[in-house]
Amino acid sequence: MHAPRRTLGVALALATTLALAGCIVVPGPRTTVIPTRGPATPVPSPTWETLAPTPAPTVTVDPAPAPDALCVNGKAVLAGNDVSFAVTGDCAEVTIAGNRIIAQIAGSADTVLLQGSGNSVTIGDMGDVRIEGNDNSFVSGAIGSLQIAGDRMRIDADGAIGDVTVNGNDNTFSATGYGTIQDNGGRNVFG
Repeated sequence: MHAPRRTLGVALALATTLALAGCIVVPGPRTTVIPTRGPATPVPSPTWETLAPTPAPTVTVDPAPAPDALCVNGKAVLAGNDVSFAVTGDCAEVTIAGNRIIAQIAGSADTVLLQGSGNSVTIGDMGDVRIEGNDNSFVSGAIGSLQIAGDRMRIDADGAIGDVTVNGNDNTFSATGYGTIQDNGGRNVFG
């Protein structure tokens, strides 16, 4: 009975050896065959011509007057670049979006959103004000609450400013009084 087991064991060992024989590393040099191409065709080199820089033209743009903006259904949207707007009365919601806008708002507003840079806004009393951008100037009456996200703003209120949140640097505020001030920036001045 032991003979068939032994024969089976020898046969299994021989089969394993033959199967693993392909995995054995044989010392000696290896040869890698790379297919060859026909003769290389020369590619001409690109030629470059160096031109003298052309100076950019200097353009000065004065803000062009836009027609009086109207408060339609309690909303006024003043948008553009290098333009000026005038709103002649009170408006519940005023949105100013663009750069270098001059906005004169004779009345007051419940909410004001100013987005952009280099804008100059004059307005009466306001409720909630949010300003996003840089280098804006804001002259107003009293302000209910003010949120700033940007740098180098100048806010001049002819009255008190309620709660103020500032996320930016180098902003200057002038008012007769303030509510709670949350200053998350640096070098902001409250006077």
